[in-house]
Amino acid sequence: MPSNTNPCHEKNPPGVARTGNLLNAMFNYSPEQRVVMNLKTIGLFHLLILAALVAFSGCTATTGPTPAAAVMTPEPLTPVKTTTPITPLPVGEIARIKVDHFGMDPTTATVYEFVGKVQINNGMYQSVQVILLYPDSQEYSFDVGGMGGSNQTIKEFSLFPADRYKGTNPEKIISLDGKRYATAYKYENGLIAWVATSDNPLNK
Repeated sequence: MPSNTNPCHEKNPPGVARTGNLLNAMFNYSPEQRVVMNLKTIGLFHLLILAALVAFSGCTATTGPTPAAAVMTPEPLTPVKTTTPITPLPVGEIARIKVDHFGMDPTTATVYEFVGKVQINNGMYQSVQVILLYPDSQEYSFDVGGMGGSNQTIKEFSLFPADRYKGTNPEKIISLDGKRYATAYKYENGLIAWVATSDNPLNK
């Protein structure tokens, strides 16, 4: 008598094995073991992804010590030396004494001094002297050396008379290569000067 069983409703048609049953049969897995292996596989996969993220997250980080910031040191500036222009003496003057100080040294008040500058107008001289001549014929002189030509036309001098001459007014004389000239007092622009002219020599 024919069977009423429908082949299409069979769980396992003849000659065909289900995939799950086939894997179970091949690896001898039970259903419970397959669930456990799937969880382990998923967990391992998550660990691999996390490790990859950690590894690649450090790719943009700076490795090694941080380089020190460069310090820019400016080049030292060399000051430009400028020469103070010297105003020529007026026509008729051959030399002039410019007084900086005549009296007790303002720093210590213990030295009687006569300091200033001597300037010549024209010519070249081997010896230029500033001389103080007191009424008792006592002289104090300072030789600044050669002036004019390749030498300077203005130089500093300093004289130190004895204390006994404090309060006296000596003659101020300029000597040019041994030829002496008397000077005349002149005050201009707040400065004291003693001026020598060519028409006022002392030794003709």
